[in-house]
Amino acid sequence: MDSLKRLLSENPRLLEMRYREREAVCEPSSPPIAVRLDGVGFGKRLKDFPAPRSKLVHAALVEVAKNLAMQHGASFVHVVSDEINLVFLNVVPYGGRTFKIISVLAAQAAAELTAKLGRPLYFDGRVIKLDSSCDAAKYILYRARVGLNNYVVQLARATGLIKTQTPHIEELLPKVEIGDFELAWGSFMSKEDGYLKNSDLCRAVSTLCEIC
Repeated sequence: MDSLKRLLSENPRLLEMRYREREAVCEPSSPPIAVRLDGVGFGKRLKDFPAPRSKLVHAALVEVAKNLAMQHGASFVHVVSDEINLVFLNVVPYGGRTFKIISVLAAQAAAELTAKLGRPLYFDGRVIKLDSSCDAAKYILYRARVGLNNYVVQLARATGLIKTQTPHIEELLPKVEIGDFELAWGSFMSKEDGYLKNSDLCRAVSTLCEIC
């Protein structure tokens, strides 16, 4: 599978170093940027849903993310695990006021997901500065790879494959069964495609840059 091979070619540790230092702590934020919303304590609050990831929860997150993207004009959306990534390539909401972007989008996502799943849920948020649309594609690959890593490790732990030290993902993949890659590396939506949900990673990021 091309998308899987492309993800495995990336080193998530190097990518984390690359994007961690770009998290905005001042304002204003100018495009292109990514806004990442991370669920707070979802493991405990959603423990009655199927593990390691629930299709119902994922579908609700995708719907919330689509609403955010349409309202605020995001160019690209990625949803994986308890995380929503919104990429703004040309314009940013609220005149680039970083703290307003983070607080409003996190609050809106929390309110909408709480209503859909019927329990109080919260997000924290951050803004990551991007260099270009190709850098945005690389950032999405990074978050998809983190999502895949975590999913595979959770599957391996559930089946008793991990006792103490966690092996590399390449060692675990042949031993676990990934029934749904949409849950593993996420769903993608682009403004260009009318925010239609897409689970083909390489096809999706090609709307940003030909890096697959």
